[in-house]
Amino acid sequence: MGSVQNEGKPSLTRWYIDTRQLTATNPSLPLLETLQQSDQETVKKFYHLRDRHMSLASNLLKYLFIHRSCRISWDKISISRTPDPHRRPCFIPSPALTEATDEPIPNIEFNVSHQASLVALAGTIIPPSQAATTTPAAVFANPSPSSVPAPSVPQVGIDITCVDERRARTSSAPSTRNQLAEYVDVFAEVFSPRELDTIKNLGGRFPADAQDGEAVEYGLRLFYTYWALKEAYIKMTGEALLAPWLRELEFTDVIAPAPAPAPVQGSASAGDWGEPYTGIKTWLYGKRVEDVRIEVVAFEMGYIFATAARGRDWDRESAVARGCGRRCLCRSLDADGEDRYRQGHCALCDGCLSVCKEIVFGESI
Repeated sequence: MGSVQNEGKPSLTRWYIDTRQLTATNPSLPLLETLQQSDQETVKKFYHLRDRHMSLASNLLKYLFIHRSCRISWDKISISRTPDPHRRPCFIPSPALTEATDEPIPNIEFNVSHQASLVALAGTIIPPSQAATTTPAAVFANPSPSSVPAPSVPQVGIDITCVDERRARTSSAPSTRNQLAEYVDVFAEVFSPRELDTIKNLGGRFPADAQDGEAVEYGLRLFYTYWALKEAYIKMTGEALLAPWLRELEFTDVIAPAPAPAPVQGSASAGDWGEPYTGIKTWLYGKRVEDVRIEVVAFEMGYIFATAARGRDWDRESAVARGCGRRCLCRSLDADGEDRYRQGHCALCDGCLSVCKEIVFGESI
């Protein structure tokens, strides 16, 4: 079990839950009763089981991050939202909770993403000396694409894309370069002209006479890499895909991360991660953005994760490359774990709760 972040060393915690096995074998909603009633209703409103499980996993990740970072009882946690129209999830301690707590409750910043049964959270703790000036909720009330609204408050964004999801649901996935170009052009309102050309030209990695199969496969991975980058950046700022500056946000030197092979069936591994790539350059309105940390990494054959962070002096060495332990939380979603959650035991208490085990794919960035 990893410790809570050291306030003297900025770090970005990133956790994931893979709900595929859970959905395939368990029609119930483990640990649902540990959430606030409003969050339970949010989970149950989804029709499909896999969507319910992703919503459940998203809430559990948020609760776990708040619980461990702020050192407050699980049953006292409530998820707030930033003001309209963005309504980004955040944690704002109630006055009653603040008064009832002996030590100051730290401000935290986090972001979640879910796609094709995978759910991820990125978050960080804001040191008290920095949190005194403003709060994440205040920062996200007025999103800024080009600079940190308050230098003392970090911002993070994370996104997951699945290269295979469209192919699994429809036969209309591009299979030739011409089809790929037509498909990419549909998203002309999202990508800049240079990005569109880069994707259609496969980043210059394939000659014109290359076979369509491998080239188009790379082109699709490149497209989904760009998409994840866009989403992670705008989620970091608190905006949405309707942001008016979206096409002015450009990424260059982008390389689609190579697929990481899935673990052998029956293996205890939670999945294989590729090598993280941090060589991407970010541009906004034609100017280089220097203060944003960007990373993409592949998970198994079909998933791509992108992370964006700004507002702190992040450690430039990626913990993903250092081989942090990876354990999927859903394997611990059992009745025994639920009972102990209700009793309030966790890594911050006397007992080590199995369901609280680290699920890190990169604890520091």
